[in-house]
Amino acid sequence: MSTPDIICLSTNHWTGLPTSKQHLMSVLARTGRVLYVEPPLDIFSVLGRRRQWGRLAGMREVEERLWVLSPVVVADSSLPRKRVRFHRGFLPKVASAARGLGFENPVVWCFSPEHVAYAGGLGESALIYHAADEPTGLSRDPGSTRTLERELMERSDIIFVASQSLLEARSEFDNVHRLQNAADGMHYGRVLAGDATASADVLLGALRKPGRIPRELAGLEGPVILYGGAAYGWFDFELVEELAGMRPDWNLVMVGPSERRAPPPGVLSVGRKRYDEFPWYVAAADVTILPLRIGSHTTNCDPIILFEYLLCGKPVVSTPFPAAAEHGDLVTRASGASGFEKAISSALDAGTSAEVIRRRVEYALDNTWEKRAQAALGIIERVGEKGQ
Repeated sequence: MSTPDIICLSTNHWTGLPTSKQHLMSVLARTGRVLYVEPPLDIFSVLGRRRQWGRLAGMREVEERLWVLSPVVVADSSLPRKRVRFHRGFLPKVASAARGLGFENPVVWCFSPEHVAYAGGLGESALIYHAADEPTGLSRDPGSTRTLERELMERSDIIFVASQSLLEARSEFDNVHRLQNAADGMHYGRVLAGDATASADVLLGALRKPGRIPRELAGLEGPVILYGGAAYGWFDFELVEELAGMRPDWNLVMVGPSERRAPPPGVLSVGRKRYDEFPWYVAAADVTILPLRIGSHTTNCDPIILFEYLLCGKPVVSTPFPAAAEHGDLVTRASGASGFEKAISSALDAGTSAEVIRRRVEYALDNTWEKRAQAALGIIERVGEKGQ
């Protein structure tokens, strides 16, 4: 199965927290070529951070066969219609960059309704719209976003969605496909076992005797209850604060960026960590948690971190949203601080058998980004055959 040249129009910066955009494009670049176009960045934020000055140069190669193009603007707008106008103006630069790389008839892979501005303008052989979450949820103008998304879906050859809820909401289109999130098995194998192609047995051996324990966790007494990932509007700070008050003998640890300057009382926040450090934190946890607020975001999300928790063989306690239920008994669902306290206590008291840990790890290794990329390429190939 050949990999076409791909122009990825992303909503995440390449060096941001790894999402489906970075994961999929990194895998696809191993056998093909990818031009990854970042969202626009305000010039003043670039000038204020010396390490970002490289973005002013425009395009740069970040991995073999993967280039990043960074639009830098004087003033960025979050209004959908204004973003569309920006993208229309930026289209010639994307086209020029693709031509400079020798791309011919690329696949254009969009992640936002505002990317409809590029439809038909890049000489694409196929147009993909990928809804990694519900786009109206964080939009300043949901009505405009909904209209733009419909136009983009009508023009797309393929529509990918991350969750079952997103799939059902777009079921009127016969070209919509579920493309779940996944685990980064190669990265975790490389970090934890020194082997990117580590089998379940090798990874299990590394998890039994971790090569290191993060310094913030090394001296802690009592079990480590860990949340890994961004803690923004979807994160239930109140639940975690109440849980910390109920169990001061536990170490509640948050790893990742947060919208709050200070963590809840009784919670240890270690901040964002480099991606090559993060697996050690998950590996050091006794129980992992996903305390999300129930709402439109959780109804439509498919958290990557769930797969990564399981990849490290950890018990998982999550609020009861649809995607959490898809993992069956590998994820325990609980409501409120008391429900979390009971579920975590049960996991700690029961311990974990080697058989259950193996089930978790093998499940995650059956759901990797490599397998998702192959599934996507199969769909792209079938669409191409129909168009011939």
